Amino acid sequence: MIYRCSACRKTSFETTCPWCTANSLQDSVQRPAPGQQVPLDPSFYPDFQYQTKGFLKDLLGKKKEQAQLAELLRSVLKKYSEFRNPYFANFIHTVRRGESAGNDVATPGARMNGSYSPWELFREVLIRKGFNELEDLPHLLDKLLYTTDFNNSYMGFSAEISRHMQGSVFDILRSWIQETGVSFREDLSLLLYFLWKNNIRHPKLPFSDEASSMYGIPLLPQDIFESWLATCEHIYFDILVGRLETKLEYFDPNQYVTMYHVDAMDGYSFEKFLATLFRTLGFDVEGTKLSGDQGADLFATRFGKKMVIQAKNYSGSVGNGAVQEAISAKSFYGCDEAMVVTNSYFTRSALELATAASVRLIGRRELQIYLDDYNQQLIERFRSLDVAGGSEAGGAGS
Repeated sequence: MIYRCSACRKTSFETTCPWCTANSLQDSVQRPAPGQQVPLDPSFYPDFQYQTKGFLKDLLGKKKEQAQLAELLRSVLKKYSEFRNPYFANFIHTVRRGESAGNDVATPGARMNGSYSPWELFREVLIRKGFNELEDLPHLLDKLLYTTDFNNSYMGFSAEISRHMQGSVFDILRSWIQETGVSFREDLSLLLYFLWKNNIRHPKLPFSDEASSMYGIPLLPQDIFESWLATCEHIYFDILVGRLETKLEYFDPNQYVTMYHVDAMDGYSFEKFLATLFRTLGFDVEGTKLSGDQGADLFATRFGKKMVIQAKNYSGSVGNGAVQEAISAKSFYGCDEAMVVTNSYFTRSALELATAASVRLIGRRELQIYLDDYNQQLIERFRSLDVAGGSEAGGAGS
């Protein structure tokens, strides 16, 4: 099974997050404990695994308790599969990411002068739909929603990664890393899990098929995973070297878009260029009306997630107002993420608000990195045309 840590949101095949654990061991400052490992398949939550109570009690009661757990699991997951869409999938978009049911009362229902969280109300919706187990196991809802969120992310990832499924495993990795960049460090487990699910094998990928049915057995040993992570780093390094070589060979300053060009744009031209920029980087982009857009300038979609973008072409610093507009637009349009992009810099208060509200800020330095990638795409497109033209010329000459 594959898991995603609820704290660092990185994926792995381990029942304890290796990333959070490693950070805690290496850092002299005490860090929070690793987050909950969220399985893609909810049957792999520890709650559904038999917990030993000693040899004698196991001998006498294990079969009966395992049967009870299995029956509870079948009942819950059957209803979960029926109500996952639209109830579970829709609900995860109505609460702020990171909000949990940890402070909700254990007993469902109305109470005197009660203040009810969205999670409590949703739990009552499901109880009335037949999820009676949530009356005795209130935290089961929290787990099912975490898993729903993980499934949605994986479905988006699967749709994108399927475009790279050509050639050998190394060809797949190179094609994927060329497009995604450093995100391979967080998503490599997802790609390896996709390979296993689609029966794509390699001698140095000793998948354990027992992991699909037995709790605690990793799909790949951690040392094998880390060796493939190192392989990906070498591939990424080679890609960066090749890109620089290409730039030096095909550099044409007349084709490049520099930050000086961006500074000279008006607001509308800046929005239009950002749409082109994000499309070049692999996003599906749509614009909004020029007025009454509720704080949204662009919508960019990738890996199944929709992001609202607020564009600010300023000569001065960008303050709280732009971040607040992005927060409002995210809520109004039901987006998964919000971003503010500027050719300038952000004030301290804007940075603090964005951190608290999980709004991504792209300032002048970050925008320059985006421009470098955009210009690299121009070069590669030019080179591919040049190579194609040379091949056609060679064919004609022969």
